[in-house]
Amino acid sequence: DGTVAPELAAEAPRFCGIIQGDWGYSTVFRDEVSEIVSTRLALTGKLMFWVILLMVPSALIVGVLAGMREGSPTDRTLSTFSIVTTATPEYVSGVIFIAVFASSAVGLKWFKGTATSAMENANFENFFLPVLTISLYGMGYIARMTRASMTEVMTAQYIRTARLKGVSFPNIVLKHALRNALIAPFTVIMLQFPWLLNGVVIVETLFNYKGFGWTLVQAVSNNDIELLLAVSVVSVVVVLVTQLISDIGYVCLNPRIRIS
Repeated sequence: DGTVAPELAAEAPRFCGIIQGDWGYSTVFRDEVSEIVSTRLALTGKLMFWVILLMVPSALIVGVLAGMREGSPTDRTLSTFSIVTTATPEYVSGVIFIAVFASSAVGLKWFKGTATSAMENANFENFFLPVLTISLYGMGYIARMTRASMTEVMTAQYIRTARLKGVSFPNIVLKHALRNALIAPFTVIMLQFPWLLNGVVIVETLFNYKGFGWTLVQAVSNNDIELLLAVSVVSVVVVLVTQLISDIGYVCLNPRIRIS
């Protein structure tokens, strides 16, 4: 009959406000949702910067070293390490790190078991454990994909031709194999962002780092609908942007792909 349900009509101003940037007021933090989201997102951005800085180079090095000589002891050792890190969720590795390196139970009080002070003044002591906890989980998957890609490239025809011409093994790896082997891992790295968002929720809560993930938990726990809606929208935008960058980057790195 052309009429709008009363429930939908009541929710219309809220969704219109989200589109216009008016995300309402948080009942938990007693502040504008837009201010809360921007502040917490900046804190998580700082955390993710160091995670990417540690995770990506380490994973690529592990994957390349494992894939250079398939079946060698180095390959088996690094592949086992990658599988173990991928199979260990953040809430397990985080608790282990706190118990071993931040509590008096073991005696190795090298780091702080909480990252609350890192919100204002991040340093190695209070920020390394949460960064390491998130990095290890994503590192294993990237390393395994890099290893698979490197192994495939090292068996390619042009690599065999370079070997027959007497090109040294380091030159084969650095000048011929490495770039082609890194095309597939680039896509995998960008696809890690949705998983990293999940890890952020766990790790920020575990280490009491009051960033974007911690805010999401507080919004859910306290039924703060306005804040929960805003956090969800931002999460979706982050995922979509990273996937777009992944597709564009893959086209740029792989000359065989062209957009018609």
